Amino acid sequence: MPDTRCKACGKPRSPDGSPTMVVAVVDGENVYACSEHVEELAAPPGDLLVALAQLLDIARRRNEGEL
Repeated sequence: MPDTRCKACGKPRSPDGSPTMVVAVVDGENVYACSEHVEELAAPPGDLLVALAQLLDIARRRNEGEL
């Protein structure tokens, strides 16, 4: 299972309890962020690799019962 903690603060969830999300892909690795650090860590808008990584992460979390 990948490390889904926020890259900036290390928290496993956002302050509101929602899960972290993939906001960038760097050197083939997903970068996760909580809601407080999305803008700081996010890839440029429209990055198709990030969109694909987000879809794959959602599918993985659903299969593992996290969502």
